[in-house]
Amino acid sequence: MREGGEASDKPIDSAVLSRMKQFRAMNKFKKLALKVMAKNLSEEEIKGLKAMFANMDTDGSGTITYEELKTGLARIGSRLSETEVKQLMEAADVDGNGSIDYLEFISATMHRHRLERDEHLYKAFQYFDKDNSG
Repeated sequence: MREGGEASDKPIDSAVLSRMKQFRAMNKFKKLALKVMAKNLSEEEIKGLKAMFANMDTDGSGTITYEELKTGLARIGSRLSETEVKQLMEAADVDGNGSIDYLEFISATMHRHRLERDEHLYKAFQYFDKDNSG
């Protein structure tokens, strides 16, 4: 703890798992909006999550498979059932291709308060406002 400091994105097992569970409950539009916002976050804002993704992506493919997710969650002490891990996998896999890419992982695990900054919200709004009607 440090007075006037900022909370680190260094993942704590329960916090990251909690964020993934919250993400699971969101509708597809909200997940896509979070993915758009995640794309615009700085390296500083997501550094801890980037390291966690690299740690879980054991084959270095740039995506996390179901097996890698299950193994990675077990490594951080999670005791989720097969069904719960499958539900997290399906929720985080926004594009439905069977794996979690870096942006999907960041979207599902990032601090939600970081997204409340106006520039992140406006960039997401612009992404969906295809005809620039406002």
